[in-house]
Amino acid sequence: MVESIEGVIAKISSLGCTMPYGLFKNLILGLVCVSVFGGVNIGSLAWSKETVDDAIFRIKKVGVAIWEPGSEMQEECIPLHPVIQNFCKPCCPDWSHYGIVDFMFLQRDNATSGAVITEEIVAGQQVPVFTTRSMQAATAPGVRLFYGELGPDCMGWEVGYLGVYGMFGAVDRSSLTDSLVIPGDLGGNTPGWTSADEVRPTYASSLNTVEANIFTYRCCPECSSDTLLWSHLGNKPVCHCSNWLFGFRWAGLEEQADLNVLCCRVTNDVFTSYSVRTSSQMLGPQVGFRGRRQWKNWAVEGWAKAMLAGTLLSSSADPIVSSLAPTTIIRPARRLTDAGVGFLGDLNYTVTRRLNDTWWLRLGYNMIWLTGVALAPDQWDFTNTAASGTTLVGGGGVFLHGANLGLEARW
Repeated sequence: MVESIEGVIAKISSLGCTMPYGLFKNLILGLVCVSVFGGVNIGSLAWSKETVDDAIFRIKKVGVAIWEPGSEMQEECIPLHPVIQNFCKPCCPDWSHYGIVDFMFLQRDNATSGAVITEEIVAGQQVPVFTTRSMQAATAPGVRLFYGELGPDCMGWEVGYLGVYGMFGAVDRSSLTDSLVIPGDLGGNTPGWTSADEVRPTYASSLNTVEANIFTYRCCPECSSDTLLWSHLGNKPVCHCSNWLFGFRWAGLEEQADLNVLCCRVTNDVFTSYSVRTSSQMLGPQVGFRGRRQWKNWAVEGWAKAMLAGTLLSSSADPIVSSLAPTTIIRPARRLTDAGVGFLGDLNYTVTRRLNDTWWLRLGYNMIWLTGVALAPDQWDFTNTAASGTTLVGGGGVFLHGANLGLEARW
């Protein structure tokens, strides 16, 4: 006896909850349709146009109702309703637009050359006190912004900005016996730099990046039986989305390093400085992968991105003078530029908690690498020749890591 269309619908709905991949669903649907229409042809002597139209109409309803609750199993796996209709046939997620605001708290490393920049005379010997790596920056604040949309044909787009500000490190050393020394011939030829009372090196930097990506997306529903994570916490159903990204990214790293020297503790003495500023501009294509697994009230998300960039590097150094001979220029100002190749890597993992139908709370962890950049302390040159300070030192690297806390809207 031919099985009723309603029974077929219930079975297909049940299959939609246990088989998460649309390819197998479509195959099963096709086989069922063949068996149904075949049974009708055998058991019927006549097949009127009205009956055909009615059957086609009811079969079309299967495609719409396949994710609606139609069985006891589906009551425990209520689907997310589609918001975009295209050939991808997405049944999830329940949003097509998103915006993200993250407040960043990142710690950077100091991977400079490690050259000695300050020494102290102890028992007649010059002992290193500070190197370029002594200036370790504290945790710096930042912000990350994203806006994106899911479009037709399994494609979407997004734009984003990341800024990290106030990365600053400083050290200070004082001597009551005028025993601090700036090394090299530069210190020996600058009055007061071999018998300084105080030396205070500082190191400041900031990072800004802008990116624009297009991406493919594939979203699949899963039931609690298909995933073990939080399966017993009532966070059903599950929607798993994966994206492959391609786009362009720009990054700008701005730095300044100052070697401040106080010669003599007299009322009219002031600090004199060896100040260098660098700028590293990076631009290139970016590729990446992003995944998101969303339950009813929780979601986890992560991405990995990589950019191979061309770099434009520049540095500028102020003239070097001494407070003991302010009219004498020990070294004139320098302006240098260079080009090269760099790399930027960006990793993130974030857990989000639903606040209402639109807003989610975000908490995550980040790692960011930059290579092929010019670091300001690496430009300090303590020789004293006509060519001193005329070489731009590139090939530096920066690593940042830390937490993000923010909000996202999905609608």
